Amino acid sequence: MLNRLFYLFISFALVLTSCSKDDEGGQQPAPVPVPTPDTLTVEGAKLQVMVVFAPGQLGDQGYADNVMDSIVQMQQQQKLGKADSINIDFIALYSFQDTRQRLRDWAAEPANPYYNHDYDRRLLVLTEPYMTRWIGDFDSLLRPTDEVLLLKATEADLQKVAATSALNQRLHALNIDMSPTLRWYATYITEHLKSNKIIWDANHEEGENEEEEYDDWYDDWYDEEEREAPIPDHVKLYIYRQYDPTVVTYSDGMEEMLRQELGPEAEINMLYVENKLDDGNFNEGTKNSYLETVYQTAYQISEQGYEEGRSYFIFDLGVWNIGAVNFMENGFISFSALMIDACVDYEVGAYVIKHDYGHALQDWVIDWCQQPAATMPQNRTLDNGYITDDLPASVNGVEREDMKVNN
Repeated sequence: MLNRLFYLFISFALVLTSCSKDDEGGQQPAPVPVPTPDTLTVEGAKLQVMVVFAPGQLGDQGYADNVMDSIVQMQQQQKLGKADSINIDFIALYSFQDTRQRLRDWAAEPANPYYNHDYDRRLLVLTEPYMTRWIGDFDSLLRPTDEVLLLKATEADLQKVAATSALNQRLHALNIDMSPTLRWYATYITEHLKSNKIIWDANHEEGENEEEEYDDWYDDWYDEEEREAPIPDHVKLYIYRQYDPTVVTYSDGMEEMLRQELGPEAEINMLYVENKLDDGNFNEGTKNSYLETVYQTAYQISEQGYEEGRSYFIFDLGVWNIGAVNFMENGFISFSALMIDACVDYEVGAYVIKHDYGHALQDWVIDWCQQPAATMPQNRTLDNGYITDDLPASVNGVEREDMKVNN
């Protein structure tokens, strides 16, 4: 009980500190349906949803906090509706080893800890695709009515798990497709580079030293005389992710799609913060070390971008996005950034893509509550109804058509 109270305290603290779409006037998720009277008993909940976060994942002011907000909202809706049919809990420990052990314990014990009976059905939600490697630890302990939902997972992730697991129709994936946004971003930086190169070349051909007219990537005070490197002929893009792609497989296809959209002449560089899934404890020292790494890398790339003339950057770092935001907040940057699921409330020269996995999870749980066991679709991929960004609607005369922009 103390652990449960502690987690609820943490969850409400996160609601106060994380970015909230409520302030932006966003549509509120539909409430979890209140069961009919014949399903309500004094014996307590018959269903359970258990959401598993990776060590250090909460507090990212983005994806994980968005999911955490949805858990708190579902808990509140259950309380306000006086519905006692479903328990919604989460696991957020400080080490991978402890998390895996807690999963084994949970799988082996289907009892409702507050009442003297087992849950009829349980849903386990894994918030990162790399957690699929843990399923082999506990899948044999699950009952035929227990199911697993993978967030940010694709059909390819499902196939990998299916090859080694007997979960079959009880394994599901929920993904939000950002490929239309990435295609527009590829078009945007290509046209943006052309526009800046035309200005730079024209000024230098005329021998002018007057202040150059830059768009919103550069401040008006930027002096053309201080620029030594010319604008390059091709896109130079850095993709900075949390884990080494050889250790954690990213199935979103980001790198492949951008290479295809930008063409063979584009220079795409892959960077990462961590080269392994750490089995140690996540603590303040670990957090500060990684944040400093991200900060210093952003600084180095900014310096390199100044020398190269123009570079572009995608940050997809989870909780470490904060380190990049801190760098951009504190100084002049010479790269143009796109941040995925970050919290940016000020002018830092960055655009942001936000996936509303919290809303998506609520909708999925609503459907799951209403369906018999093992009948939900194995793969659900959502589109622009669950994703927003603040990328411009046009650049260099090219109009965006892929999706409605939510500024």
